[in-house]
Amino acid sequence: MRGPRRRPWGGRGGIAEIIGVILLVALTLVAGVILWSFRISTPPSPPSVSFVIRSGSSNPAWGDPTDCQPQGHWTYPLTGATQPTWATDWYNQCYLGTTGNFTTLNISQLIVSAVSSSTIPLSEIQLTFVCNNATSLGGTTILVQGSLASMIWFPGVSTEPAPNAPHLGYCGSFDAGDWSGVPGLTPANGSLYNRLGMFVPLAPGTTDLESGDTFLLYLHNGGFPLTFLCVAAAAGLYAPWTCPAGDAAVPQLDYDDYHGAPPWCFTSASACTIYLNYLGSPQTLLAKIPVSTLAPPTS
Repeated sequence: MRGPRRRPWGGRGGIAEIIGVILLVALTLVAGVILWSFRISTPPSPPSVSFVIRSGSSNPAWGDPTDCQPQGHWTYPLTGATQPTWATDWYNQCYLGTTGNFTTLNISQLIVSAVSSSTIPLSEIQLTFVCNNATSLGGTTILVQGSLASMIWFPGVSTEPAPNAPHLGYCGSFDAGDWSGVPGLTPANGSLYNRLGMFVPLAPGTTDLESGDTFLLYLHNGGFPLTFLCVAAAAGLYAPWTCPAGDAAVPQLDYDDYHGAPPWCFTSASACTIYLNYLGSPQTLLAKIPVSTLAPPTS
């Protein structure tokens, strides 16, 4: 009598279980690939910058060599014997360098105190000085606009502005780039931004914004600086310039160009405003600063 037959090991049931395990593993891998490929990319966060304001000091008018005399003691008008020495020293110390005796102007400093990222390019930060109906004849105008990279100036180091350096424009009906207070005097056409202010990074050669970088703003709220334009013209410099009739070759109150934020910018909080915008991705407003807050308080 035969006993019960045994099924061979590894029959159809065992094969099905193995196939099921393989399919489950495959599905798990496919699901993992699908989940990985469906990751959500969040947009980058806009940078942020903090500033502190320091007012009540003064700085030499480095941007204008005519507002400078060479070091030493000079008696004006110059004699024929002293003119050549004065002209040579002025060219080296005032025109090419900043070691001469420049007229000082009131300033305020906008100092970077903190940045959210160490890679905020200066070329992507735009400064715009807006005059909001600053005069009765003018509307909303832009006095100067440019990137911080194009407004860098290192006193004593920089001798030429950047190729794309901005020039001064209008503040209301006042044309700061083409101005002269004396009839008949050739105006200073296209005055550079450094008559108004300049950006001085903490480290020369840097390309990114960092804590300690400073924008220096001249303030035109303390009278005109002293100019040596007629002295230079008498010494054979600035040949295209002609001093007004009757003016001796002596230092005078500046009239050949204009320096600093106009005085009416300090009459109200809405008169003039400085905007700092980040033009990278995503674009954002870094600061909106009423120019009136940059002047030292008066008692």
